[in-house]
Amino acid sequence: MADKMLENNERARGEAREVYDLARKITAELHAEHHRTTVRFTLEPGEPGIFESKAAGTPYLPHDMPWPLDSKGQGLTLLAQVDCAGLGGLPDFPQSGLLQFFSGLDDLFGAEFDHMTEQKDFRVLYHETVDRSVTAEEVEAKRPPRPEGSEDYSPVFQPCRILLKAPAEQGITEQDPRFNPLFADKWNPLRPDAPVKGTWDVHKLVPDRLRDYDATEQPGWDGPNHQLGGYPFFTQSDPRPGVCEDLDVLLFQLDSDMLPREQGGRDLVLWGDCGVGNFFINREALKRRDFSRVAYNWDCC
Repeated sequence: MADKMLENNERARGEAREVYDLARKITAELHAEHHRTTVRFTLEPGEPGIFESKAAGTPYLPHDMPWPLDSKGQGLTLLAQVDCAGLGGLPDFPQSGLLQFFSGLDDLFGAEFDHMTEQKDFRVLYHETVDRSVTAEEVEAKRPPRPEGSEDYSPVFQPCRILLKAPAEQGITEQDPRFNPLFADKWNPLRPDAPVKGTWDVHKLVPDRLRDYDATEQPGWDGPNHQLGGYPFFTQSDPRPGVCEDLDVLLFQLDSDMLPREQGGRDLVLWGDCGVGNFFINREALKRRDFSRVAYNWDCC
């Protein structure tokens, strides 16, 4: 009996290896055939100057620009600011100036999930040129006072520097609507005995204890998923299909993040229950530097 169980276990492990060897091979082919350029970034606690890339803190605002307000006339808060000089090599993105994302201080961080492009309680601003005579003190003097007793919410717990990395190529992810059909097109001719519609069907070919959900991921692209361009990450699903599919570029993505345990382990960014925030734009609008129609969404586990 024991010998039979051992034989069955060895057979199951061998079959699982065959399944995942093929899954990894197909995934690698898809990454090579379908990829986009992205600029990833990391966060470092600290308040940089008003002309630098940052999450939270004091934004740059020109002398004649008032503080951005929400639909109730209350001040928005800076979610992130990107010095576009660090985006060289990222197709169609600005290469100079400052790109800013402001969010609301309500419990949804200014998101309107049924109307993702209405910039009532969030705002995306682009400053093509920057006036270096503006000071942080001048900008802070514009910040509207909060109503007494109001409770302010923000996914960013403290100001952080955004440290942009060099451009990199990111392969298509499983969350892209095209991934599973493309995967099935490659898998099914090779395994007609076990046809699939996507990667979930692949995992169902393997016993629970032997499943390897990392087999169809791109190595070295684990979170936190902070980036501009490339393929978006979601904890739930892509909200654009059937709503705003023309917004085909990931303009900016800020993931939940925390300091390493040896540095205290405290949260730097937290979208609900470990979620992620995304902004999307149409590529032609991006080329024109027209940020009037941008979708803002966040989701969590």
